[in-house]
Amino acid sequence: GTSLVQTTFDKKGKEQSSQKMNITSVANEGDKVVMVTDVTIYDKKGKEITSNQMELTCEEGVFKMDMSRFVPPGMDQMEGVSISFEGDNIEMPQSLSVGKNLKDAAFTVNIESDNPALSSMMGGTNTTISNRKVLAEESVTTAAGTFDCFKISYDTKVETKMMGMTRSFDAK
Repeated sequence: GTSLVQTTFDKKGKEQSSQKMNITSVANEGDKVVMVTDVTIYDKKGKEITSNQMELTCEEGVFKMDMSRFVPPGMDQMEGVSISFEGDNIEMPQSLSVGKNLKDAAFTVNIESDNPALSSMMGGTNTTISNRKVLAEESVTTAAGTFDCFKISYDTKVETKMMGMTRSFDAK
């Protein structure tokens, strides 16, 4: 299968994280194409954060990624713990151009437990990815070669609820 690596950099050009995706299968299902991938996410030091399998679909020229697959594996197998996911797919249209606004996405992970001691500590996370915009088209040179790329900006807001408290984190 094909492997893809995506690296995220801060404003100063320092690596913040990377994601490696191995495409394990591709199938036509009616009017859409479905890819099954193994995804591993690494921190800026190259330490594995999480790995999971996910499906990507392409329908009418729009790639869609199910964000529920970013729930760390094994969490849904904890005894007495229930995890539910609601939300949007992240979408990336095939046709991009500088100045184009991209669709926002929001998703919620709820964690609940039948155990009263665990239940008081559980909560969930609300994540909003907004103001997605294509800022520029530029050439990027990597160890694998030089590629024509689009620079996309977005804002992320994460609210975590735990032990009756809510903490927020905003990033641009």
